[in-house]
Amino acid sequence: MHFYKLLIGGKDIDTGVYEYLPYADKAISDFKKTRRIILLLKQDRDAASELGIDVDEYIFARYSAGDETSNKQAIEAAYKASQIFKHFPVSVRKNILNDIHKNLLEKKEELLKLFVIEGHPYKLAEWEFSGMEKVVEEDAVNFFKSALWGIAGITNEERAYISRRPDGVLCVCPPKNAAASNSMIAVLALLAGNTIIIKPPLHLPISTIYLWREIIWKAVKDNGGPDGVINIVLGNSKVIMDEWLASPFVNDVLFFGPSDKGLEMGQAIYSAGKKPILELSGSDFLVVWKDADLEKTVTALKDAFLGSTQICMVPKAALIHADVFKKFSGMFVDEVKKMKVGLPSSPDTCLTPVLKIKEFYEFLDDALIKGAHVFHGGSRIDYNGEDKEDGAYITPTAIGIDYGEGNIWDFKCVREENFFPLLPLICVSGKSDEDIFNKIVNTINCNEYGLRVSVWVRSAFYLRRFVKFIDNSGLLRINSRHVGFSPFLSTHGGTRKTGGPYGEMNYIWQKTTHLQGITIAR
Repeated sequence: MHFYKLLIGGKDIDTGVYEYLPYADKAISDFKKTRRIILLLKQDRDAASELGIDVDEYIFARYSAGDETSNKQAIEAAYKASQIFKHFPVSVRKNILNDIHKNLLEKKEELLKLFVIEGHPYKLAEWEFSGMEKVVEEDAVNFFKSALWGIAGITNEERAYISRRPDGVLCVCPPKNAAASNSMIAVLALLAGNTIIIKPPLHLPISTIYLWREIIWKAVKDNGGPDGVINIVLGNSKVIMDEWLASPFVNDVLFFGPSDKGLEMGQAIYSAGKKPILELSGSDFLVVWKDADLEKTVTALKDAFLGSTQICMVPKAALIHADVFKKFSGMFVDEVKKMKVGLPSSPDTCLTPVLKIKEFYEFLDDALIKGAHVFHGGSRIDYNGEDKEDGAYITPTAIGIDYGEGNIWDFKCVREENFFPLLPLICVSGKSDEDIFNKIVNTINCNEYGLRVSVWVRSAFYLRRFVKFIDNSGLLRINSRHVGFSPFLSTHGGTRKTGGPYGEMNYIWQKTTHLQGITIAR
């Protein structure tokens, strides 16, 4: 069994308080026994072995959880380091990010293995890794570095400069469903000269601990970074957050979570005099115009079911031109029927256990009552793909909705986030292409969320118009994978309920700095 410790002030910390991470395959296929073993280990680490149970077959790791002093010590260590690290040359901080990229590639297979152990199917894990790598690509890092300092202008009297100064200490609270991959964006705060406290989720922390200790902290240390630049804490989320908000040494908080809780958290962070950086729910559209490349679009929309749709940035509904709706929906459903369910370790698996099964059926029933029809799915199944009343999985479900003269926002599955495998295929009809275009754009711009939108269109005329008129999203992708990642642009950030009142595409190096103007007399 592996053992993971906390990292505070450059030191490994064993608090004597332990939690245990089971192999996800075992937790899914033999939940009762796995849970029993964990309870035995918490009572007496030798009890399970004495009963003849092969603990290592079920449990991957033991890890230290925080005690009442560890988070406060991390805050102090991060603040002390920030007073040194902010004066490091930006060229050194850039080298740190370059080394993070190198370390990430070297440790790829180990990191993917940890993702799978924690329950991420291999296909999902590979997609997550592709986004993590884009965060620290060399060309992107060079571009970000260039934006930290620049000449604003020169007159006969003076030179004017603009500089982005580090805020200080950034605290990061990533989401439970994909903590390591989401937390990766925080490394850009290092480029700006900030220090970081990372709090992985208490019950799925291992890949995040590994990322920040073996990949990120190693790069900082190899470049002479002071102890305390990176700190890893674990424990009760509310207690840790309260301590962050109460501390005069904490400057920024990067919080991931559902929109209802996240917007309240953002208000609390702001009221405490800190800067909130919010990464909340996504409930966004993929658009299929009448001349789209349907095969590529079908492939892109299948990503909606990655992780059983329990990922913010996957498309949550499709707006489809009426002229191609029948053909496209038929092609799409044929592909969905081929999707595999299975244990995370199976290379063909892309679906995961569904957490909000009750809400899935509430949203589905609401849609059916209001006139939707089911193309495919809706069954509760086990990891073998067999129908089961208490199965932890749901077959990927595609439903059809006609968007003629009615109000599309009457449908709960369109108005709110589907955090389960339910995908509305919306047939958008109208008197003309212009009418359909306006419906699509108005729907997107009226959406209460705004993480990322993708549009599939060949017409140069309508491509330009989609680019010009769609403004309610952190990222707009034209004729490219909805969940894809691109150099120079952030992988995260969005408007409205996705990012709050200050929501936009989030450059973390920018969000964790403040702009300063400088003049030097000639």
